[in-house]
Amino acid sequence: MFQVTTPQSSEDWQAYYQLRWQVLRAPWNEPRGSEQDDLEQDAEHRFIKNKEGAVLGVARLHFNNQQQAQVRYMAVAQGNRNQHIGSRLLHELEKIAWTQDADELVLFARERALEFYKRHGYELKEKAHLAYDDVQHWKMVKQKPSEPGWFRHPNWTQILQNTWRESIPISDAMGIKVESYTDWQFTTSADLNANLNLHNTMFAGSIYSLATLTGWGATYLALKEAGLEGNIVLADANIKYLKPLNNDPRGSVDLSGCKGKLAELETDGKASYVVPVEIYDGESLVAEFEGTFKIIK
Repeated sequence: MFQVTTPQSSEDWQAYYQLRWQVLRAPWNEPRGSEQDDLEQDAEHRFIKNKEGAVLGVARLHFNNQQQAQVRYMAVAQGNRNQHIGSRLLHELEKIAWTQDADELVLFARERALEFYKRHGYELKEKAHLAYDDVQHWKMVKQKPSEPGWFRHPNWTQILQNTWRESIPISDAMGIKVESYTDWQFTTSADLNANLNLHNTMFAGSIYSLATLTGWGATYLALKEAGLEGNIVLADANIKYLKPLNNDPRGSVDLSGCKGKLAELETDGKASYVVPVEIYDGESLVAEFEGTFKIIK
C-alpha cells in the first residue's frame, strides 16, 4: 500500500519539486523554479514514493486565513495514474486542514480534473484564471464535513450514518459510526465501553454486528456509486475471531476486494455482493469476516 509522507532529505525535496515541475510546468515550457512560490516555507508538503524511492505523486496545502486552506500543486506521475495516488494525497491534506480547524478548502482545478474533485465533495463555484493561454482553471470549494474522514461523497456518508441511527437502533446503542470513505477503503468505529463482556473485552456478538454493518455500509456505497437503489440484507456470512479486542474497535473494507455484479439489479431485480471485512483493535487485526449481501429492487 502506498504511504503518504513528508519530504525530509535534500534528495526528497529535489525529487518532489522535479515531479511538480515535470507535470505542471514543463509541458508549457516553463523554467525550473516556476513550480515554487513564496509560500513554500509555510506550507504542508506531502508526497508518495514507491519501494524504489521514485516519487509518484506530490501535493501541497497552505492556509489563506484562519478559516480557509488551499490545495495546490497536486501532481501524479504520468505512468502512475488511476492508482488512487491523487486521492490519497488529497485525503491527507484534508485531514491536516480539518484538524487545524479550517472551515473550508479551496482549490483551482484544471478542466480535466473537475470530475475527480467533484467525487470528493468539491463544489464548482466559478470560472477562474486561464494559464498559459489554454489551460482553464475553475474555483472549487469544499466545506468541512461532519467527520474528518468523510472524504469521498460526504453527503452519502451522512445519509448512511443517519440511516443506521434511525433504522438500525443497535448501531446507535453500540456507538457504530462511519469513520472514513475513500476511493480505496471504507472504515467504521464503535464504542468499546458500550460493547464490553464480563472479561472487559469486546463481546463477540458486537464484533459480528460491527462487521455486518461495515459490510452493509460498503454495499450501500457501492450501489450509490453505480447509481442504483435496492433493499440490502445479509444472506450469508462467516467470521474468524483471531484475538480479543481490548481498546479501539474498528471495521475496514478494502473496496478492491468486494465482488459482485450490481448491474444485475437492473436486469434481474436482484443482485449479490460479497464484502470482506477486517476488524481491528487499533492497528491490530482481531477478526476476519466475509458477508454475502443480497440486494432486492
